[in-house]
Amino acid sequence: MSSSSASGWHVRANPYASAAEFAPSKDALIFAVLLNAPTDPEGFTMALFRPDIAVDARGRVLQLKPQDFSTLAELAEEATRLPDTGSFMNAWRVAHDRTSQKIDRLFARTAAGELKQVSVQGWHAEKKKLQTAVGEYEELPPVLQELFEYIQEGRTDYQRGQVDNADVIAKVKGLVEV
Repeated sequence: MSSSSASGWHVRANPYASAAEFAPSKDALIFAVLLNAPTDPEGFTMALFRPDIAVDARGRVLQLKPQDFSTLAELAEEATRLPDTGSFMNAWRVAHDRTSQKIDRLFARTAAGELKQVSVQGWHAEKKKLQTAVGEYEELPPVLQELFEYIQEGRTDYQRGQVDNADVIAKVKGLVEV
């Protein structure tokens, strides 16, 4: 887990001065998060690019504070070192009373430079118990609990169908969708 909190990263970020020229590239991609939910089956939450750029759910291109960027990047890379779950989308499934929970799909760069999918189905700030244990994990690993809490900030001010830059979102999704 991170020694520094990135809570509030979205509020601290500034609009990127060269947003109109920003071109998402696979080489600069640290991670992207897609959403698979009953109400938004092909959703987008956020992406992080070197050297310090985030794209949020509305397609806004933001420049992050250095500490926020490094915390998010470190947590994402740490998440790729977790064991595979063996389930669809490599999802860690948080226990809920109801089915059909949203799946947040993290595509993060590993230390070796590959993109690895690590998903969380049913992420909730208060719930950690897994529906099915993964190895010795009976609760969502702390790195995923922390990272996915920060990731939710990428949907700040988002309303379905209302985006500022659909082209940027489509390009980011194109980097990770198979």
